[in-house]
Amino acid sequence: MSAIHGEGQQLKREILELIQSAADPFAIIYRVACRLEKESGEPGYAKYVEEQLRAVYGFALKHTRLIKDEIKDVEARLKLMEKNRDSGDFTAEEITRIDFAVEHHKENIKRLQAMLERAEAEGKPLTITEN
Repeated sequence: MSAIHGEGQQLKREILELIQSAADPFAIIYRVACRLEKESGEPGYAKYVEEQLRAVYGFALKHTRLIKDEIKDVEARLKLMEKNRDSGDFTAEEITRIDFAVEHHKENIKRLQAMLERAEAEGKPLTITEN
């Protein structure tokens, strides 16, 4: 039995355990992407998959879970920028740039929240259908 076969079996077990524990389908996809990134040695693959999930399923198909995740990420970056802005480590010009980024993040959060409200009103729950 090769190491690759063993890794494949382990991944198959993990997927089934996640399904049996009613894990979020997006979390399952992301977990598989993380494993593929590790096994392929392709840094950034899992992040790319996550971004694609948010773009297609969150923004285009209006699955609210992914829009909420995006809001949390933007809010976390905003909080960190606001916290670090007054650290004394930045020039006046850098502070101006940080302030611009802070405002951009605030506007982005408003945009995402409006998108979330529309998705909650119009969106459909995630369902798995066969083609």
